[in-house]
Amino acid sequence: MPNVVEPHPDNVERWEGDNGFSRGFGMTNHSYSFDWFDSHLHLAYSHFPNRFRGPQIQEVMDRYFRLTGVYHSARAILMDPYLETMEWARSDPRVHVFWWLTWGQADQLPEIKRRVGEGLIQGLKFHTGDFRRTRGHTHTCMGTKEWHDVYSYCDAMALPVCLHLNQHWGDQRYAYGRGAKEFWASVDYTNHDLLTFFLEDLAARHRQTPWILAHMNFMGNDALANIFDEHPNVYVDTSIGMFLREYDWLTAEEVTPYRDFCLKYADRIMFGTDAFAYHPLPTDYPGHIRNWWLPHQVFITQLGLPQGVLDTITHGTCEAVLGSFLKQGR
Repeated sequence: MPNVVEPHPDNVERWEGDNGFSRGFGMTNHSYSFDWFDSHLHLAYSHFPNRFRGPQIQEVMDRYFRLTGVYHSARAILMDPYLETMEWARSDPRVHVFWWLTWGQADQLPEIKRRVGEGLIQGLKFHTGDFRRTRGHTHTCMGTKEWHDVYSYCDAMALPVCLHLNQHWGDQRYAYGRGAKEFWASVDYTNHDLLTFFLEDLAARHRQTPWILAHMNFMGNDALANIFDEHPNVYVDTSIGMFLREYDWLTAEEVTPYRDFCLKYADRIMFGTDAFAYHPLPTDYPGHIRNWWLPHQVFITQLGLPQGVLDTITHGTCEAVLGSFLKQGR
């Protein structure tokens, strides 16, 4: 069981105030965030099997936030391709939308500008699986002139871009993840080639764009630290990477490297879960709150982070990355 904890700031006031009347009471209260802003959420299982309409979206999201509200999470970024979702979310301060585009939509720059201008979207989302599933397409499709025109617009607007870039080789069954070794064995480029192309052709050329690598880019802390040191506009969300089942525990040896990483790079790390708001099978479906959303919170709370660092990861970095696109009045 980990032995690194950080007391909640309230403990000091109880210790010192009222002539010490409550000194010692509740001193096991650890630092805890009361604002978990989920930077990576989907409306429905398998991303979008149904095209919900406004009233249906309202019902789904209200129910979802009632469930996560127990854990003090009432804001999220939805990764979604549908205009219906964007039109609904425009008037809801709890929900931001990143438009999920495919790599065949580089001609959508005028529509991107319109949707940004009308407050329909607050960022963009891309997934390399879109070209990894298409025979004959490679990672260089991310770097066409048309896409660089889109990225230049993102630069000018400081519009965030969430990118599912790399994919781990082997399975990660603990977190429901299936590896992509069959894919990597079938193509003539590697995870390293894909990452290098992104860093050199996208992140380094478009430095005013906040690039968010989904799922900690399926990389370890040391490798991510090297990216952070070289590319100040690259961030990660914690989904899949920081995942601990509800009744599991991190050992002290496991806590230390993650705690050190978070202490140094809190302003580059965004709490995210890759969860699904629509729960068609609430008992055995793997995307349910307790066996999908909660393990991401459990992991972070076990790191024993100071209150300020914890708040930065749970909502501060996300707010900073959204910048002028952050909705007010929740």
